Amino acid sequence: MEETIELWFNKEYTDFDSSEGLNRDNPFELKRLNVIVGANNSGKSRFMRHFAYSASNELQIIYKTPNSILEILNNIEQFFRELDKNIDIGTNITDCQTYHNLESNYQNLINRVREIKNRLENTSKNSLNSYPRDYERNILDQFPRQKLNFPPIDDLEDILESLESNKDKVYALQLHRNKFFYIDTLRSLKNLQFIEDTKISNSPLSARTHEDYKFSKEQIISGEDFFEFLTDSLLGMPEERQKIDDYQVKLSHYFFNNEVITLIPHRKEESLHIKIGEAKQFPISKLGDGLQQIIILTYKAFLTTEPSFFFIEEPEMHLHAGYVKQLMKFLLNETDHYYMVTSHSNYLLDMINEDNRITLYRVDKELVNSEEKQYETVIRRCDGDRTILQTLGVSPSSVFLANCTIWVEGITDRLYFVQYLKKYLEELKADNEEKWEDYSRFIDGYHYAFVEYQGSNLEHWDFEVDSLEAVDSSKNKGLNAILVTSNALVIADADLKKKPRFNELEQQLGDKIAITQGKETENSLPRKFLVKKFFEMCPDNGLAKQGNKKKLAYSDEYEKYFTDSYQISPKGIGKYFDTALNKMRKDGVVLQLEDNKTSFSFSDGNQGTIKSKTNFCQDIVELMQSEPWELTPSATELCESIFQHIKDNNH
Repeated sequence: MEETIELWFNKEYTDFDSSEGLNRDNPFELKRLNVIVGANNSGKSRFMRHFAYSASNELQIIYKTPNSILEILNNIEQFFRELDKNIDIGTNITDCQTYHNLESNYQNLINRVREIKNRLENTSKNSLNSYPRDYERNILDQFPRQKLNFPPIDDLEDILESLESNKDKVYALQLHRNKFFYIDTLRSLKNLQFIEDTKISNSPLSARTHEDYKFSKEQIISGEDFFEFLTDSLLGMPEERQKIDDYQVKLSHYFFNNEVITLIPHRKEESLHIKIGEAKQFPISKLGDGLQQIIILTYKAFLTTEPSFFFIEEPEMHLHAGYVKQLMKFLLNETDHYYMVTSHSNYLLDMINEDNRITLYRVDKELVNSEEKQYETVIRRCDGDRTILQTLGVSPSSVFLANCTIWVEGITDRLYFVQYLKKYLEELKADNEEKWEDYSRFIDGYHYAFVEYQGSNLEHWDFEVDSLEAVDSSKNKGLNAILVTSNALVIADADLKKKPRFNELEQQLGDKIAITQGKETENSLPRKFLVKKFFEMCPDNGLAKQGNKKKLAYSDEYEKYFTDSYQISPKGIGKYFDTALNKMRKDGVVLQLEDNKTSFSFSDGNQGTIKSKTNFCQDIVELMQSEPWELTPSATELCESIFQHIKDNNH
């Protein structure tokens, strides 16, 4: 599946069309997980259901043609234009159109190129007379006969191969060919058939949802069919039984602390049972409501192999905050489907920065005519919009949840460490599966949470308070960390060692303080990403006032200017870049400075911290999410300290 599909809606798309919301210049960016938030009665569920109806039938939706496809088309057009400027290959594919037009035009283009190739193969390139006269209207006739400048067959073969290999990207836009499933708030694993009412449906929750929203019964997931589904699978073919085994293993790993899980359809009682680890099996009705919800929200997604789109109302119902995020990780990592969810949970919000497969939209009702009390429903992208917290009712009490905390200097460090921990687990899975199983069960927001102490403010915190009587906020170090957060591990920059309070903090925290090997967290970043950012930032003339936006071009021969010395350097990455630029200037890669010129500088201050630190971080995190990379030794060491701390506080 495409990780991102851009689309927007025709003007007739009910009242969700808005000049202030989704439009041609501001398309709906459909990612693997699409979170729709908003106040009660704002219209988010109505929007999601209407989207499901329209997408399943390709109604009123226009697609943004993937850039990779447009690039291929431009290259093909340029190829034929170079043969003769009057040639028109006739791609008929624009940057936006309905899926049906895109599919048809793309296939027509393939057919045209294939036809040209086949006819050229049957035409003598040395004789004008053998040119097929009966194809006057064919595009082949556009080639200049005088020059006989026919395209090489091998080039046409490459074009065809490129077009064919990218058909999947076009095919991925076919939302209507996906299966569609809708999960309403009416859901339960409990057997409701025993109720003594002859009029009751065998699936009353599903029947109610069908009556209310007109989804077909096959599209509705309520949990009521899981007993029969599980029974049929366990009595079915070997691959069906294996799929159930795989599902139980994943449930165990993500939600049951790696205890063995067995789901059992108890025929005598006509009810679902569960066995957890060495405990006796028991009816599913005695399992916590949250874990029952987990099964309802995951079983169909995991066991369905065909491309599908799941629409879920309020997945956070009955779930602990940490398990909301764990549920989303399960859906994203263990399945290949699209998801759209409505939610009131603020615990999904920070996942936006952690995973580029997730997008966040906000639904609002806005007054457009106060006299007539007319409202319109506006859908907006709202990543990073802090006002959404008020809408969701977030209060400071939300932070009293995690079993331990990881204290980092600021937001950039937090974003780096989120990616570090993910990569550490990936590398650990390949090298030490037992340790990976132990560490990968920990949930951000439940087993641990990050705290940002904002640089030098760390000196104001006291990590040693034995009782309430010992609290004294009048002291310089009077902020009592233990009273506002739990079980802290402090990660600090190496320059903290020069500060007066370092010895006191080290005495208070013991092995619960980890110091970076280099000046700061940026010194533990992979060198390949640093080199890439250097050339993205450095002007080709190396001047502070460059006069143009042209950047220095990368070459393999420049790698010698970038060693691993930065990982243990007391100076920041900005200074590391400045040093590399100076060496390049000495070697003539960049012109020498004239007397009245000032060198471009990467660093911000004497300590060599990189300029525009937040933007720099965002670019690096994006690279971490899209390109292969490995942890540096210093980053690995910090990850080991973090996971050991989490484990110590989550027995």
